[in-house]
Amino acid sequence: MKRRITIDDLFRIRLVGSPQIAPDGSQIVFVHKWIDVEKNKYFSNLWRVRFDGGEPERFTVGEWSDSQPRWSPDGKWIAFVSNRQKPKSQIYLIPVNGGEARPITNLEEGSIGEFAWSPDGTKIAFVFREKAPEWREEAVKERKEKGLSNPPLVITRAYWRLDGDGVFLNQRYHLYVVDVRTGETRQLTPDSEFNEFSPTWSPDGKWIAFLSNRNPERQDDWGWMEIWRVSVEGGEPERIAAPDGPKSTLRWSPDGKWLAYIGNPYPDDPYPRNDHVWRIPAEGGEGVDLIAALDNTVGVGTLTDVREFGGGAPLIWSADSSTLYFLVSERGGVYPYRVRVDGTHLEKLLDGDFEVADISVAQDDHRFALCIGSATAPHEVFAGERVGNTLTTRPLTAFNQPLLEEVAIVAPEEFEVEADDGVKIHGWLLKPPDFDPSKRYPTILMIHGGPHAMYGRVFFHEFQLHASEGYVVAYTNPRGSVGYGEAFARAIKGDWGNRDFKDLMTVADYLASLPFVDPDRMGVAGGSYGGYMTNWIVGHTDRFRAAITDRSVVNLVSMAGTSDFPQIPDRYWQGNWWDSPEKLWECSPLAYAGRIRTPLLIVHSEGDLRCPISEADQLFSALKRLGREVLYIRYPQESSHGLSRSGPPDLRRHRLEQYLAWWKAHL
Repeated sequence: MKRRITIDDLFRIRLVGSPQIAPDGSQIVFVHKWIDVEKNKYFSNLWRVRFDGGEPERFTVGEWSDSQPRWSPDGKWIAFVSNRQKPKSQIYLIPVNGGEARPITNLEEGSIGEFAWSPDGTKIAFVFREKAPEWREEAVKERKEKGLSNPPLVITRAYWRLDGDGVFLNQRYHLYVVDVRTGETRQLTPDSEFNEFSPTWSPDGKWIAFLSNRNPERQDDWGWMEIWRVSVEGGEPERIAAPDGPKSTLRWSPDGKWLAYIGNPYPDDPYPRNDHVWRIPAEGGEGVDLIAALDNTVGVGTLTDVREFGGGAPLIWSADSSTLYFLVSERGGVYPYRVRVDGTHLEKLLDGDFEVADISVAQDDHRFALCIGSATAPHEVFAGERVGNTLTTRPLTAFNQPLLEEVAIVAPEEFEVEADDGVKIHGWLLKPPDFDPSKRYPTILMIHGGPHAMYGRVFFHEFQLHASEGYVVAYTNPRGSVGYGEAFARAIKGDWGNRDFKDLMTVADYLASLPFVDPDRMGVAGGSYGGYMTNWIVGHTDRFRAAITDRSVVNLVSMAGTSDFPQIPDRYWQGNWWDSPEKLWECSPLAYAGRIRTPLLIVHSEGDLRCPISEADQLFSALKRLGREVLYIRYPQESSHGLSRSGPPDLRRHRLEQYLAWWKAHL
């Protein structure tokens, strides 16, 4: 008989990602990530597996972080990023047939972004953001030894820090090229106030196109991303005419005729929108939305605690430049699609009760590498073979199978309820492993963050843990969630706490009506925007016995100017936070704190730059002054907004212990 899943089992889960298939389709290299509980750290190495099957094998070894594997065009080398020169990261090369990895860059401390091989395999283009000299490890250590203070931060830009990334002040990503054989590295774009992203080579190897917003009047406005190119020999970057709007994942077609990217044509109203696959002539010109008929967004929109949010947004040309491959978020799942370069033959290649978190395609256009997971199994690497528009898959790894054979994993049950305006709200129920239909169970409604993300067909340790402890767990996608069409996602734009609240109360009514749910022992919890909605709910109804708000939004007025992404006035939200804050305050849970009677656990991290710690401070102080039942768990600076997904393992354990203790005391 299988045992119940525990907190400790979180640290046994093996995480796989970035499956990269060889050009000839013979094998797949991928990232394997694990947690060392004793060292309280995460490590990742590269592994590989034959496409035809066999035991996966380690490709790199060591207690560091190896990531972003990329095959050379001839299939003889793997380039990857590693921090084995801590505190510096470098691009490394390792021969496919075996041998030692060697660094080909000699960069200072900083952050390496995307990189791409040149078509002839002699160079690699990459973007790199250097750390300011005064904040490098050696300088900090020297100041400490001399008893000197750290220098003040001199800030001139609105965008000067990022949650999970830290403070970077005026440093920006710039474009570099490194010679693979000699290691000679040249900076192609000058030091400036502009970022460069997503480098892609012209097939003749003479040009590198990239994304950048180089308009000083629209600094750090992601809605106005433009396409540029620069000669591999250097010189002034040239702008390539393209539709206005946000852009990511720029890719040059192998025949040189086209540039493709993921984006939308709404520069002043970019979010939430359906990001689609766009194509323009390589020399610039009119853009074409190749998937205009598809009412969903490209990319990975699902939330889980067994990987960071999202798996990127791959966009892959077929070798003959006829077809583009990409992933789409739909009804809690993520699925591979393809479309012809002329916009015809839009085809969904896979469907089912799972998500595809990443994908790559061999040169023959028939062999694929995929990262697939479901609600009952963490992600593994799969091989895919396409015949026509049918893609069949088979697993190549089973890192988590020993754990799955040992513990009782509950398969969720789908449900739909009809909101007051007739729109269907989709969700899932997890019941305890030893569920008895004659009993009534305490029940927890979980609310996702974003808000423009989704819960879905993916493993969630925290949900399984709660079910194993005897709770019915409900998780759902109310208005605002992606995966159900653009109008569904945009229904709450600039108006939180209205339509979304009604949808969630409809779900709560449904739960209370179920014969196995005890309506007097219901809890509600969520993180980030889910924490916002938890705060809003307990300020507008007393129907829940207890609540947990995690890394939450409390005061939209204060958060508008203190988050790592300061709000742009009159865009997502009406008004601003200095002389026109009315709408922000109207939608702030803090405005209704006086109504809160529900016992509330507040969880937040001092290192959270997305929803700053001051949000939690305000709510806690208000509830204490009001004499309400509240407990505040304040995690230290080394944790961030993503504590539940990627925070220090010991703090993740503590957080789950606090959750279970709170529910046990109140439900």
